[in-house]
Amino acid sequence: CCGINAEYGGEKVGEAAEGLGQSVPSGGILTLGQEQDSLGGGFDINQAFSGSIYNLNIFNVKLSDDEVAQVYSKGSFCEMVPEQFWTDDKIAISYNTISSMVPSGNAVFESGEAAWRHGATHCGKEDIADDSHREECWKVEENKRFKDKTSMGKVNFLDVETAKAACYATETCKALTCQDMDGEMKCEMKTSFKKAKKSSKHTSYTFIC
Repeated sequence: CCGINAEYGGEKVGEAAEGLGQSVPSGGILTLGQEQDSLGGGFDINQAFSGSIYNLNIFNVKLSDDEVAQVYSKGSFCEMVPEQFWTDDKIAISYNTISSMVPSGNAVFESGEAAWRHGATHCGKEDIADDSHREECWKVEENKRFKDKTSMGKVNFLDVETAKAACYATETCKALTCQDMDGEMKCEMKTSFKKAKKSSKHTSYTFIC
């Protein structure tokens, strides 16, 4: 059935296989970013994928390591998939087909600057996503919490850097108020940072670039 070849920066870092040599019965529904507990349903919000999927192509055959490197331009993603891969005996579902579908839930298809802000590769000379990780772009205020009516919601993150990137990606988030909850970072994203109050449990971050 299925195999996965994982690469990072153009180098192979792992692979996995499931049900090789077996066929998949027809009549199913392919779901990306969620787990079906019944045909086309039975979804659990706690099992939802959170992140970005870019240039996903599903092939009928196992690709060699060299072919995988060719498809993804050795990790740069900045070139078109070579023409020799666009054949009926190789490609099963292309990214163009996937991105033409109408997504459900909170999934969106993005391109251009919006996609770059959410982590897609910027193929120009300057990566605009760098601002979200530049230390000088974030003012840190320890033991302070922004308290006003401009909240965009509270989100759990693995770390502060991920929270900063998510804030930057929205284009409207200007500040974060975060609290470490047993090793998990819980942050509230804010569209302004006018009101700050003392709080021994919180640290706030303001984007100033």
